[in-house]
Amino acid sequence: MTDYSPWKEPSIFDHSIKSSIKSFLINGCTLYTRVFSESDEIQILKCLIRATKSIPPPITTVGTSTINRIIKRLDHRFTVSQITDKIRRLRDKHHNHARNRALVRNHHDRRIFKLSKRIWGKKATPRKKNSKSEDQGAIEMGGDGVEKLDKFPYLVAEFSKVLPENEVWKQKMKRVEEEKLRKMDQEWVMLKVEEAKLVAKKAELIQQQIMEVMGGNGSANGV
Repeated sequence: MTDYSPWKEPSIFDHSIKSSIKSFLINGCTLYTRVFSESDEIQILKCLIRATKSIPPPITTVGTSTINRIIKRLDHRFTVSQITDKIRRLRDKHHNHARNRALVRNHHDRRIFKLSKRIWGKKATPRKKNSKSEDQGAIEMGGDGVEKLDKFPYLVAEFSKVLPENEVWKQKMKRVEEEKLRKMDQEWVMLKVEEAKLVAKKAELIQQQIMEVMGGNGSANGV
């Protein structure tokens, strides 16, 4: 007689599955390849900046209180080990980006690099106002420089298009002699004029060719 009892003795395979599930629940969600979102990464860096604002970079250690503050900021969704590992990965990512800027490929990478630079970037050495290097730089650039760049709108506009994330060029540009900046700005003005002429010439050419093509078709059709 066949036994139709719903119960049967657990197999070794069943015990293995239960053991894997138990290990997964104890060790956390380690099976996911991406645990932290981009927003989480930004929040972690901002917390680190606030916690270490009185300490000059680079930051070498992160205290337990800081990690606990980060965990609270992220609504207790992560463990201490996860936060610690993520900080280490962010630090390594910063060093890689610092060595090779080509790795900074998108907007999020730029935000990450900008924030992490305040944590793990090289300590800036203060420079004297009348240092020899600055004086030499002013001589090489050709003069005493300017205070404002409002007089050179075309030049500034073009630099802003090419270097939208880089503000260093503004400081460098202020050290250039005013006459030289005016000449550079005028070059862009002349180029704009040439571009306008080219656009007008292009419109005139296409209109002329349309008339020739359409007129030719009209004659062929007897219109």
